[in-house]
Amino acid sequence: MRFARGNTLFIIILIIFFLSNLFAGTTGKISGRVVDAESGDPLPGVNVFIEGTTMGAATDVDGYFFIINVKPGVYTLKVAYVGYSEMTITDVQVQADLTTPVNIKLRPEVMTTEAVVVVAEKPVV
Repeated sequence: MRFARGNTLFIIILIIFFLSNLFAGTTGKISGRVVDAESGDPLPGVNVFIEGTTMGAATDVDGYFFIINVKPGVYTLKVAYVGYSEMTITDVQVQADLTTPVNIKLRPEVMTTEAVVVVAEKPVV
């Protein structure tokens, strides 16, 4: 009888140990905020993506973003927004079950284009 209780207790402990490993996290998260470097205003709609993957996010109206289900590792983030210079952030370390904070300040960029000349001709009637 004593032997059966010992085996039962041992089996229960093994089951609990293996079940706890099943529920352990295997991915991490990158989150942060994108603001204007000069004014500090949040920038909505900024594209933030992990280079070399299809994972990314756009900032909300308050400039916040998050990218979930990122496998642990070291990544490079690309940040792009119209009217601002593109930014690359290297060595972003993601660990399982943790959130990696990345706060970004984008600098405005003057966009220049060539002049467009439109010539209108009156048709012959």
